Amino acid sequence: MSRWQWIQLLAFEGFWLLAVAGQNRWLALTALLLAIHFVFTPSRRADMRVLVLAALGLGVDTGLVWSGVFAFAGWPWWLALLWMGFVLTLGHSLVWLRRFSPGLLALTGALAGASSYLAGWKLGAVQLPLGLWASSAILVPIWAVLLPLLVRLDQRLRRE
Repeated sequence: MSRWQWIQLLAFEGFWLLAVAGQNRWLALTALLLAIHFVFTPSRRADMRVLVLAALGLGVDTGLVWSGVFAFAGWPWWLALLWMGFVLTLGHSLVWLRRFSPGLLALTGALAGASSYLAGWKLGAVQLPLGLWASSAILVPIWAVLLPLLVRLDQRLRRE
């Protein structure tokens, strides 16, 4: 990985923690950090194009809220920023995911995607009204499909 990719990976980890732990209280700081990405990125135009993918992830999460899988104390505006930050990693620090076979990418999504929500639950950012196991049973297959889809769409949008 390049120096930029390492920096972007570490920055996203901090960004994730700030968004999840700070939620709407730290929205301005989270937005500022997202904006800073665009100051330093070597691919500003491509990064702007892939931000549309955040709507896909946010749509999935909204469906999970409406179906009772997730509950939030208030509307999680920070979640939109988190999705933007995440989709940006697909063309930078997580670009290596493109080399995974579809099956391995699905497995990675199932484990890492679901784990991210469970970590958010542990930090109090999201409630799981259906409980840990039922929620996990729903998140695992969703992320097994969502991550491969996001990786392929990111790759396609960055080529345009």
